[in-house]
Amino acid sequence: MLDGLDDIDWSSLEHAFGPADDVPELLRGLISPEKDVRDDALGELFGNVWHQGTVYSATPHVVPFLVEILEQDAAPDREGVITLFALIAAGSGYLEVHAASEQRAKEWSAILRREGRDFEEELGKERRTVAFVRDACLLHLGLLLPYLESSEPDVRTEVARALAKYPENREVFLPLVEAALAAETDEEARESLEESVAALRGE
Repeated sequence: MLDGLDDIDWSSLEHAFGPADDVPELLRGLISPEKDVRDDALGELFGNVWHQGTVYSATPHVVPFLVEILEQDAAPDREGVITLFALIAAGSGYLEVHAASEQRAKEWSAILRREGRDFEEELGKERRTVAFVRDACLLHLGLLLPYLESSEPDVRTEVARALAKYPENREVFLPLVEAALAAETDEEARESLEESVAALRGE
């Protein structure tokens, strides 16, 4: 399992805290027989290859290994890994999140200029990374669908948010998210599902 993990030059890729050479060990930690190791690995991945809504150059390379884990019937801590996959599938670029307003864009442009970097170039790089992430996730979104009926509201919420990022599949996803909304009893999850339905409808 996880064949090919060491064939990737992780040190040339980045996550939220720099070079991603710690990622292989963390991915192997997800299938450890020891729960503490799995919990620590999942927590680290929640903080680096996905971080507060953002994704990085290492992130799309993580996706095939998460998929491989999820395709195993006996995968441990399945809902935690599903949630990580859903968050990655819905991830955005750092500047997209942190420089969304005109004022913040000006501030970040000045910061990057002092570092010898161009705001538009960096934004373009991030958009290509996000597109790479979406492409990596696209063929495997079916793994998320059963978790619209998860017993955990947070899982239902993140799955619906992820599906809403792929309106090209609205014919499949919209009826399922609408059905989940109709059955939802948790107030916060219901609000998120309503937003996902609106996004899939193009409203």
